[in-house]
Amino acid sequence: MAILETENRLPAFMQYEKLNAAIGVVKQQFSRQQPVHAYLLTGARGLGKRTLARVLASALFCTSENKPCGVCPACRRVMDGNEPDFLEVYSDDGSTISVDRVREIIQKVSQHAFGTGYRVVLIEPVEKMTLQAQNCLLKSLEEPIANVVFLLMTHELTATLGTIASRCIRVKLTPWPDDILRETLLDAGYVSTDIENVLSRCGGNIGTALDTLDAGKLNSEAQQFAMDALAVLNDAAAVSLSTKLKEDKGSADTYLTAIEHAIHQALMVRTSQLDPSFISQYPSHWQKAAEKAPVSEINALLSAVFATRRRKAGQVNWQSNIDHLMIRLLEENTRWQQL
Repeated sequence: MAILETENRLPAFMQYEKLNAAIGVVKQQFSRQQPVHAYLLTGARGLGKRTLARVLASALFCTSENKPCGVCPACRRVMDGNEPDFLEVYSDDGSTISVDRVREIIQKVSQHAFGTGYRVVLIEPVEKMTLQAQNCLLKSLEEPIANVVFLLMTHELTATLGTIASRCIRVKLTPWPDDILRETLLDAGYVSTDIENVLSRCGGNIGTALDTLDAGKLNSEAQQFAMDALAVLNDAAAVSLSTKLKEDKGSADTYLTAIEHAIHQALMVRTSQLDPSFISQYPSHWQKAAEKAPVSEINALLSAVFATRRRKAGQVNWQSNIDHLMIRLLEENTRWQQL
């Protein structure tokens, strides 16, 4: 879920403290440069945990008097993922996070910071860490490293080791009240009538609200591309879509965003947060998947698209990157067609 911002204004998600008093207290800890060594952000997917983590981290690096300002170079580096002292560990393609990756990140933060202050580690989601990886992390939580803050995210708290949870300040995100969600979306520049149309259907899930609003802004070509991707059932179709992305790399972000929105809406239907009528135009096997497929499998496919978008911003070979995603879509579509 992208960080919202409007011209010459703070990122809309800077008002997290309005959600509950606990978030306000934690934000103050970061703004005053007095964080504890570890926080565990909990709540369902789509409630804004990743963006909250970035908002908190930006407060530690912010150079303005009112932290976080959201507009200084330091804040922008964190928000854009370009701050070398803000390290992120994700579960790529829904795979597990190995103990080697955790050891590597701990070794990095044990060294000198690039700047003069804090180093922050974001791990998402904690439940994808192997048992060895969680135990390795536990050692660092038991013996904190100076000026290192861990921001851990979990969509499923029960899948996280109790010993890890007990050593973190827990920050729980719940569905957004309509008035706060309305204000946030208005600040982000969305049209009032569109917002009112979405509020009654998103169940307080800001991720769903954003997906629905942004889907309306996607051009018809991108939306058609997303539907074609969800309909891929043979190698020829997969190669055709893969070729289109390779040849039109400039529009790839728009196409990948459209696919991500489409899958996320199916996930919301599967978890009863959206009415099935939202995906009535989807291929039949996707409508079946939204009824019967394990939530973890749809989540994993959503993570695969997210990982593809993230790799595009890096130096990963674009051709192999997009081929991998299309093969993954073909495999899932073929399997779900048999449901």
